[in-house]
Amino acid sequence: MEHYSKEPRTSVRMQVPLCDRRGVTELSADFSLPDYRPEIKRLLRVRATVLPPDKYVGAGNADFSGSIEYSILYAGNDGALYCINETGDYQFGVPLEITSDIDLNDGMTCDVDLLTESVTGRVAAPRKVSVRCRLRTHVRLYGTRVLEETVSGASEDSIQRLRGEASCAHVFLGTGEPMQLGDEILCDAQGAEDLRVISTEGQVFVNEAVAGSGVVNCRGEVCLKLLCTQDESTAVPTPLFRRIPFTQSVPTDGAEVNCDACADGVCHGINVTVEDGRILCEVSVRLRTHAQRNDQIPFTRDLYSTSAAGESRYVSCVTTQAIKCINGNFSLNTALTAQEVGIKNGVSILDVSLFPTVSSVEAEHGKYYLNGHCRVHLILSDGEEISVQESELPFRYETDGGANAPVEYNASVTPISCRARADGERIGIDAELAVCLSLCSETHFDTVTEASFKDPVNRGGAVYTICYPSREDTLWSVAKRYHRPVSTVSDINSLTGAPAADSVDSLAGVSYLLV
Repeated sequence: MEHYSKEPRTSVRMQVPLCDRRGVTELSADFSLPDYRPEIKRLLRVRATVLPPDKYVGAGNADFSGSIEYSILYAGNDGALYCINETGDYQFGVPLEITSDIDLNDGMTCDVDLLTESVTGRVAAPRKVSVRCRLRTHVRLYGTRVLEETVSGASEDSIQRLRGEASCAHVFLGTGEPMQLGDEILCDAQGAEDLRVISTEGQVFVNEAVAGSGVVNCRGEVCLKLLCTQDESTAVPTPLFRRIPFTQSVPTDGAEVNCDACADGVCHGINVTVEDGRILCEVSVRLRTHAQRNDQIPFTRDLYSTSAAGESRYVSCVTTQAIKCINGNFSLNTALTAQEVGIKNGVSILDVSLFPTVSSVEAEHGKYYLNGHCRVHLILSDGEEISVQESELPFRYETDGGANAPVEYNASVTPISCRARADGERIGIDAELAVCLSLCSETHFDTVTEASFKDPVNRGGAVYTICYPSREDTLWSVAKRYHRPVSTVSDINSLTGAPAADSVDSLAGVSYLLV
């Protein structure tokens, strides 16, 4: 809503993106197996879990560092499956250019998205693995931009201002303290003493995130997958799925109850012990929250002086407008032919993993669509040899909305369960994926930052002047042309019921004006 006002305005303050930079960091690490581990016959899969980074934001650079956990699944020289878990480090930095109109006293908000684009391993020796990881990084930095309005050469009492309001997004971020969870799984009595857990995998599914005063309250589940076998032989392993519920209030500075919110998380440090017919599970969880709201930012669209002529300088502002935050989930059910996957008939599936990647978000027909693909990693056995095969599946997640085209989004897609089955010549894939998504559109407006007046207005000897407005004229444009107060022109022409001064309807039905 825009309106005329004589009240002075000294500055415009709004949160704006200072940095939006994508990059790739190449990581490498070497790990050695202890002597009691079987030697590596074939490397089957390397999975990487990236923990949230420590951040340091300086005047000209932002530095990030943290830990990355590797889960390395391999076939031993005895034909059985084994897994080792190792930890490495990552670090990277991005340059910053912070202009003088940014208020550093307000602090800055830093958002970092990290995705393992590819993880590969190589057997360097019978008990040594070299790992290469391509880490895709996306850094967004937000700060408070201050646009000062200065007026010279005219008294404040003579200034007429045309007000405007812009809806600008304000983003708040939080990272929770490590949350320790545990569970106990009772095994069947028969064969329980021979049970071996080959590998563990955990994913975080946040199904509800609600903003409060300085916090985001999260509720969800940790989805565990344990790949188990009954003995040390080459028997086909069995996946065991388990869900552990959790709740946590994550401190999120600035968040309020009127904010929209979403959250995701990472599961790490999984520890599993088998004893007395039970599987004892311990896991650590780190949650990450995103809250946003729209602030109404008042600004000066135009101004003039009733006593002097001059000129104004305008600045074009581009900022974002919050659309919505989403936590949800969807199913991915499909079947591939053995030929499409590139495998022989009659093989058994030992394990399957999904690695999703988001490619775009679109607005269409009143909905938002999240598009991407999943890399499907299959571990197979023909009874003699263990092999791996990969394929790719597209996915599309939809949610209501779609009124504004998103220009900025944060999105993560997590596979919280996945099963594969061989049915003749077809491979069936059944998966459930969790979505964390925040959307923003773009806002543009022009505001006056400087006005300079020099020459006094020469009104001549007339008390009033008659103006015949054109079709393009408004109450504001006429008052500005003749350097008259808007209220005066409105009153003497009985336009007190007029809408906004710069509206074309402000002079509806008017053929002439006294100014």
